Amino acid sequence: MRVLIGIVFLFVFLSADIAFSKELSADDIFDIKQNAFALYNTNHIDEAYELLSDIPDNKKDEEILLILSNIEMDKNNQNKAISNLKTAIQKKPEYYKAYYNLGCIFMQRRIYTLAIDNFKLAVKYNKENPYCYYNLACAYMNFGDYKKAKKNLIKAIYLKNDEKDFYYNLAYVNKKLGKEKDSKKIIDFYNETFTK
Repeated sequence: MRVLIGIVFLFVFLSADIAFSKELSADDIFDIKQNAFALYNTNHIDEAYELLSDIPDNKKDEEILLILSNIEMDKNNQNKAISNLKTAIQKKPEYYKAYYNLGCIFMQRRIYTLAIDNFKLAVKYNKENPYCYYNLACAYMNFGDYKKAKKNLIKAIYLKNDEKDFYYNLAYVNKKLGKEKDSKKIIDFYNETFTK
C-alpha cells in the first residue's frame, strides 16, 4: 500500500512539475484570454481574474491588463487598476482604452487635470470614439473650462448624434457660457427628440 501511495504521490508531483514548468504558447494564452473574457462578460469576474492571473506578467498584453484593471475596479482596488493600466500603456503606448479608463478613474477621484490629460490621449489615439470626446468634455466641465467642454461635446455629437446625454450637457454648457438662446434651442430639441 505504501508503494502505491508513493507512486501516486510521485506521479502527481511530476505532473504538477511538468505543468508548472511548461511554457505557455501564444495559442495557450489566446485560449486563456478568450475564456477569461467570456467569463468576465458574463459577470464571472473571480474566475476570469484567476485565469488571467495564471499568465506570466511578461506574457500579459494590453487587453489582458485592461480586463485585469476592470476587475480591480469592480473589486474597488483603484491603485491596482491604475498600475495595470500604466503597464498596458508601457506595452502599447497608443492603446487608447487604457488612457480612457485612467481618465475615468481620475474623474471618480476628482483629479480633473489628470482626467483631462488621459482623455486627451484617448482622443489622440482614437479620434472616432465619441465617448472619448464626451468624457473629455465632462472633465473640462468639472474643471470649469466650459469653452473646451463645448468644443468636445460638439465633436461627440458629430460622431454620435443619437446620444441624449451629449445634448443635455451641451445645453448645460451653453447656459454656463451665458448663451441662453442656444441652450433653450438644444433643450427644445432634446425634449422633442428624446422624451417622447
